[in-house]
Amino acid sequence: MDKQELNNAYAQIERSLEPIRTFIEKKLDDETIKKNYKGFITLQGPLVHNPEILFLGINPGQGAYVEHQLQNKEGYPVRVFDPNSPLSLDWYKNGNARGRMNNGQWVGYKWYERSKQINNPFVANMIDLLYAISAIRKPDDQIALRDGEQPDWYEDFGKRLMFTNLYPIATTKASDLDPIFSLMVKHPETKSLFGEKGRLRKWDAQLFFISRVEQLIGLVKPKVIVCLGIQSYNDFTYTSEKKKERVFKTVKGNIPVIGLDRSGNWSGSIPLLAKEIATCL
Repeated sequence: MDKQELNNAYAQIERSLEPIRTFIEKKLDDETIKKNYKGFITLQGPLVHNPEILFLGINPGQGAYVEHQLQNKEGYPVRVFDPNSPLSLDWYKNGNARGRMNNGQWVGYKWYERSKQINNPFVANMIDLLYAISAIRKPDDQIALRDGEQPDWYEDFGKRLMFTNLYPIATTKASDLDPIFSLMVKHPETKSLFGEKGRLRKWDAQLFFISRVEQLIGLVKPKVIVCLGIQSYNDFTYTSEKKKERVFKTVKGNIPVIGLDRSGNWSGSIPLLAKEIATCL
């Protein structure tokens, strides 16, 4: 599949989300939306055919909204797929993983300057995870690797990653999605999107969004899916049991699915997670 075909096919998938975004934009004065909504973001990185890994989160946080406010922009951040404006994985953005204030000025370090001060622990951990996976796959490449130098794996493996969320609605915390879903399954403008039965549940709205991700997976065919959090894993695999381990796995649609418990400090789980991912590549 060439790039144009891929773009066209995914754009068709994403069009199913337009009624949701339109509804939210019309309801910005509604107390539920006003209190919980922080933007609408679909893909959080490039669209890649046969990616090495598809990372799957639960929903975008408030980071883009905070940045939006700091830049004195009105409204809420909206980032939807545009083939004419290709995305890059923002884990590689200067200052995202590591940075600090210096005499009142922000100093953003490159993602591979791993001895520098951490700014965003999640992004720093994800960068460390990519290094760990690469070290397992090509241990000889690590011998001459020095801090502050861009690793060779970035140009191939590093650019063949995808990251999206089950739910594109940004909130401060994942539980803030619940009242938004509850509003949508009851409102006549949106409830018809989620099913024909009389009384809809919050889960019916969630299934609508999960189907978009399932269609995306069928299109791009990743080698492995990594769910970043128990809720992401449970919702995507239609399960609800508690997990005893920090790293767990299953198979969905003949694709390995690995889950990670991100509660607390999960940096100690990186070696095991990296090993599980590397065995799938």
